[in-house]
Amino acid sequence: MRKLTSFLLPLSVAALAMPALSTQAQAQGAQDEAIEEIITTGLRGKPRSAVDSAVPIDTFDASSIEAVAHTDTQDILQTLVPSYNVSRQPISDGSSFIRPAELRGLPSHHTLVLINGKRRHRAALVSIGGSGTQGPDVATIPSTAIQSIEVLRDGASSQYGSDAIAGVINFNLKDNSEGITLVADTGSYYEGDGDSYTIAGNVGLPLGESGFLSVSLEATEQDFNERAEPYCEGWFCTDPTNPIFATTPQERQDYVNGVASNPGTTDPLLAYQNGLQTAFPAGLPFASVEGVNVMPWGQPNNEAVRGFVNAGYELNNGVELYGWGNYSKSKGDGSFFYRYPGNGTIEFLREADGSLYSPLEKFPGGFTPRF
Repeated sequence: MRKLTSFLLPLSVAALAMPALSTQAQAQGAQDEAIEEIITTGLRGKPRSAVDSAVPIDTFDASSIEAVAHTDTQDILQTLVPSYNVSRQPISDGSSFIRPAELRGLPSHHTLVLINGKRRHRAALVSIGGSGTQGPDVATIPSTAIQSIEVLRDGASSQYGSDAIAGVINFNLKDNSEGITLVADTGSYYEGDGDSYTIAGNVGLPLGESGFLSVSLEATEQDFNERAEPYCEGWFCTDPTNPIFATTPQERQDYVNGVASNPGTTDPLLAYQNGLQTAFPAGLPFASVEGVNVMPWGQPNNEAVRGFVNAGYELNNGVELYGWGNYSKSKGDGSFFYRYPGNGTIEFLREADGSLYSPLEKFPGGFTPRF
C-alpha cells in the first residue's frame, strides 16, 4: 500500500499540472498570432556625424542643401544644424540687414567660418547691442556655390584659436568643370505683403586640360511687410480707444486729440505749442514713409546681388593652383523707433534770433526714421 501511494502521488501531481501547461501554451500561441508586425524606430535620417572623430562633425552634401526650401545660407544652416540659430531682427540697427547668428548659444564672432579650409573675413558691421558681435556674414555666400558644409559643433579654440569657441563651419565650394544649375523661387506672406524672389545659378567651365572654373550668381529681393498695431505706450499713445491712452500725460493726449492745451494764452511759447497740437492729428498718418502705423514692425526692404568664383588647376607632381573670390552688394531700409513730441528728439528749440522752432513744423505728426 505504501509503495502504491508513492507511485500514484507523482502521477496525480503531473495530471494536475497538465491543464496549466496546456493553458499557458495556448495563451502563448494566441499572443504570437496577435503580433503581426514589429516596428523599430531609429534615427530620423541617414548618419551625418563623423562618429569616429574626437569631436562631433556634421557633414551636409549638395543634395541635403538643395533639399532645404530656403535659399539664404543663414536660413539653410539654421534648418540643417540644430544648435545654429538666426532670426529676423526688425528695428535693430545694422542687425536688421546683417543678421548675427549663434552656434551653441554663443555670439557669431565665437564661430570660426572657413571657405575651403581657409578663414573667412568678418563683416564690416559691429553690432552695438549685447557683446558687440562682429562675425562673418555667411549670407554673402550664394547657396548655389556650396558643394558641402562641415560643422564642428563643439569648442575648438585649442585647435583653431579664440574665434572657434562655439565651433567651426567649413564651406566647401563647388569644383565642377561642367554642368549648369538654375534656381528660382518667389512668394509672399498670407497677408499679401512681403513679396520676395530669388534667382540663382551655377555654371562649371573647364580651365585648360586639368582645371575648373565654377561660377555662381544670386539675385534676391525682399519687400517690406508690417505686423504692427497703433503705437500705444505709457509715455505716448496714438490710439485714444486704448485704455493706456488715459494714463498718458494730459499734454500728450491733447496732441493726439488735436486740442490746444492753453487756449486764449498770450504767452508766445504756449501759443506756439497750441498750433502744433491742433496740427498734429492731420500729420500722424504721414509719420512713417512705410506702413500704416507710425512704428511699423516688420522686415525691412532688402535687395542683394552676390557672386562667387572658385577655380583650380592641377600641375605636375601633385601641385595644384587654386583660388576663389566673391562679390556681394546689398541694399535695404527699415523703420526705427517713432519720434513723438517731447521724446528728446522733438523738443522746442530757440533760434539765434530768439524765435522758437520745433521739428513738428516739418513733421506735424512726429516721424519714424528710416535706417
